[in-house]
Amino acid sequence: MTRGEQIVRDLSRLFAPPRHISVSEWADRYLYLSPEYAAKPGKFTCYPFQRGPMDSFSSPDTWQVVIKGATQILKTLVNQAVIAWIIDTDPGPVLVVNERESDADAFGKERIGPMTRDTPRLQGKLSDSGSRRSKNTLREKWFPGGMLAITFASAPGNLARRSIRYLICEEEDKWPASSGGRGNPFAMALSRTDTYRGRKKVIRSSSPSKVNSAIDRAYQDSDQRELFVPCPHCGAMQSMMEKFFTQVRWDETLLTREEQAASARYYCEDCDQPWDDVQRTEAVDRGQWIAQAPFNGIAGYWISKLYSPWKTLPEIVMDFLAKKDNPIEYMTFVNETLAENWVEPGETVEWEGLLKRCEEYPVGIVPRGGLFLTGGGDVQHDRIEAEMVAWGRRRESWSIDYRVFEGDTSRPEVWERFWTFVHSTWPTQGGAVMPCSRFFLDSGDQSHVVYDQVRRQPSNRVVAIKGAHKGLLPVSQPSAVDVTIAGRKIKHGLRIRHVLSGFFKGELYADLKKSIEEEIPNGYCHFPKGQYYGEEHFRQLCSEQLVTWQDRSGRVHRDWKQKRPRNEALDCRVYARAAAYDLGMDRFAEHHWAQLEALLQGELFSPEPTAAADSAPVELPPAPHPPAPPLPTVPAMLVAPRRRMQVRLC
Repeated sequence: MTRGEQIVRDLSRLFAPPRHISVSEWADRYLYLSPEYAAKPGKFTCYPFQRGPMDSFSSPDTWQVVIKGATQILKTLVNQAVIAWIIDTDPGPVLVVNERESDADAFGKERIGPMTRDTPRLQGKLSDSGSRRSKNTLREKWFPGGMLAITFASAPGNLARRSIRYLICEEEDKWPASSGGRGNPFAMALSRTDTYRGRKKVIRSSSPSKVNSAIDRAYQDSDQRELFVPCPHCGAMQSMMEKFFTQVRWDETLLTREEQAASARYYCEDCDQPWDDVQRTEAVDRGQWIAQAPFNGIAGYWISKLYSPWKTLPEIVMDFLAKKDNPIEYMTFVNETLAENWVEPGETVEWEGLLKRCEEYPVGIVPRGGLFLTGGGDVQHDRIEAEMVAWGRRRESWSIDYRVFEGDTSRPEVWERFWTFVHSTWPTQGGAVMPCSRFFLDSGDQSHVVYDQVRRQPSNRVVAIKGAHKGLLPVSQPSAVDVTIAGRKIKHGLRIRHVLSGFFKGELYADLKKSIEEEIPNGYCHFPKGQYYGEEHFRQLCSEQLVTWQDRSGRVHRDWKQKRPRNEALDCRVYARAAAYDLGMDRFAEHHWAQLEALLQGELFSPEPTAAADSAPVELPPAPHPPAPPLPTVPAMLVAPRRRMQVRLC
């Protein structure tokens, strides 16, 4: 090759567009791990779960990658691979932001320096920072076509000094709220990418700290990808996030922590078969990242140490057992091992106490004192769960029956069994039978299926509802969902109500804390001993807590947050209580309760089941009304017109 041909070749390489190679492909071909930070130094090979975040960075459709993850599993290694890929294939100015100055120094000294030294593809591209002629320093490194600046979040001058194309944020949740009193450090760093518009790339990575933290907000704004893995027994795909307290089990009867931890297994949420560590690792290798929200240019990844190939399940359980009794250490376990937000202890109830106080009255029988029934139901894609509750004076309540109707809720079979339950009658201890007067069915999950089913039921018996966070009334006025193409409400179309779930949860949890001393307190809740009133039921009933948190503007909020994934028992109970409110129970006077009791003893509740359409309203004397706001009209059991109250015994 002549000298001229060499010059042409070199110029063509200089001005050629970047090679189309993804970050994971580049890392598999060229990246080497160094002994300064790797337990097994040498040629790098991507684990399958690492490819998703890496390749999102090199995807032209993605401008931001969010990694909400446990420690020592994904975050820093992805950032390193991305930096190496930038230096070799698509150079430009890079800014890496760490929590503290010492972290910035360590990242440059222990990560970048050894990586560029031991990876042949990068050798010679960053000159030795110790050389007199080198422009490179520990925290500022130059390479052909770009430069790498490493700084820390509390240094506002470095965050706003020059334009950058690539921004990499390490452990963002540990950053200060303000950088040197000049504002949010991430916002300051991000503003430096403005001149690159459609060419900028951002990585935000951190273990989470609390609800509504920086990395939590970033993940919520993304497409929220979770790694779904196949069960080695039944093949069912499932995410292992937020599953430690439900699907990881061990033998608590063993004497030592070590023995208990050694017995730990992960149980499939579909077939309930245990996985050992070999099966768990194989399942992770076959996993797929699946988004839980629409893609908007931000790819979000959430991963815990349950996916780690370097951490065994007994080691994770042993870590939990050692830290669970120390609040500070337990918070670290939740954040850095489970990659879950820490929720400050709030208003809640312990399920163990409720389980111990279950009473001897049988399931399916209305005890003395229960004067009418309401129900609540929760619809999922694979089941319907429902509870019947009896109500008496002073809001005293008895759980009567709880059922789970398994099956595909898009098919009629499961609905036939469910409606048989709803329209059944329940025997009372006095010898009569009692129907459900009002049933609230949640339509938030399978809306169209629920609407179609509720349309076929008596409108005074079954009501479709949705949970709400704000509103003027605990149970809203009816809202039409059946409209014409022009948007006009259909006269006799389906109407739904919105329920302030938080209002009724607060009342319920206050009632659950009450105990019987000399007399039964207002709102006391009775529970039977039975098949569905066991440990899992009360865990679900106590699955949420009221927490207080502050948003970025400084406003204080109080919200109900789940402590565990399953909470259907709580929802059903709340909806049954809302149905009783909708029937007017909260404004009953004593003479209304006495009239209901007299009607029940007079066997106006027929011993034989009767159709709801055949029942007739029974007049009661006028009831006092609250001055404002007026209660909505309810046509099923209790009707509250302007001058009278009616009772309809269905």
